[in-house]
Amino acid sequence: MRFIFTVLLSLIGVSASLAQFEKYSHVYPITEDPSVRWLSSYSPYEKIQFEANPIIKFSFYNNFVMGLADSTKLHSMAQYLDFRPQFRLYKEESQPIKTPSYRIFLGTQHMFRLKSKQADVAQFIGFAYQTGHYSNGQSKCTFADGKFDGGQFCDSIYATINDQTDLSALLNRETGNYSMNLTELTVNYRFNKLNADNYAKYTHSVSLGYVINHKGMLGFIDVDLVSKGDLDIIGRHRINFVYEYLLAFRFSKKSNVYQRIRLKQQLEAILGAHPHINPLRIESSATFYPASTVSALGLVFSYIYGHDNYNFRVVDSGHQFSAGLTWDLFPPVRLKSI
Repeated sequence: MRFIFTVLLSLIGVSASLAQFEKYSHVYPITEDPSVRWLSSYSPYEKIQFEANPIIKFSFYNNFVMGLADSTKLHSMAQYLDFRPQFRLYKEESQPIKTPSYRIFLGTQHMFRLKSKQADVAQFIGFAYQTGHYSNGQSKCTFADGKFDGGQFCDSIYATINDQTDLSALLNRETGNYSMNLTELTVNYRFNKLNADNYAKYTHSVSLGYVINHKGMLGFIDVDLVSKGDLDIIGRHRINFVYEYLLAFRFSKKSNVYQRIRLKQQLEAILGAHPHINPLRIESSATFYPASTVSALGLVFSYIYGHDNYNFRVVDSGHQFSAGLTWDLFPPVRLKSI
């Protein structure tokens, strides 16, 4: 347990350090942010202690910092490797981290500057395309203990699942396999009101996303990693909507350090999943960045309703509260030439 906890803290530290480094080199306008947080439980089968999401991105090419600041540039972009592990520590004997998630993507995102008649306004529209693999590194049957996934016994379990089956009660929470290939497409619009230094005084951001779960790696390489039974249960299609409002301010006019508040509303809808799965996930969050011009660190609080987002625990649903720390992968950058 001590070794796992040390590795977990190291990953969080690397993620936070990279987030700080990104402020001065690479940023990502369309992204999830790394976080570590306390998370309440809603499943009667296990109790969560905390969750860590040490997201790490490695750019092959990224010109957003320079491109977004140059008013003559209408297009800026990045190509990158996106690694999104997810770990949960549970309130059980030995404090286990059960069935951790690993998502790895190849991605590209692009932002296009829109013309504006107002000198203190910067508008952008862009998109992110990512494709990759999502798994939890386990090999046993998802809905039976002690049997290997893909075997005759495991297949017979899937054959007994019907529309009335309680998947939460059936789920193998210790060693159950989760393996999925997926592709994400997100479109984002950003409206920025600028201050005298051409940083955003406030921002409205709206994103619409589509996710497809599929068998082929990278969308077209057919490999035997994903079962049709799992696809039928979790659904092949998801739609995401995100609205964000960011406000930058100073507690004192004499200070050069800005604080920021981010209000975020997320909605996810799963299409074609098993009837036991709640198709909706709604997350409302507020983040306070106490010194956003010198640090990407923020305090985040959120309320969640709907299905879980931790691999096959998508079969669980309810109300959750969370509180923790996050690191901004799109910290303040200049959005226009001075």
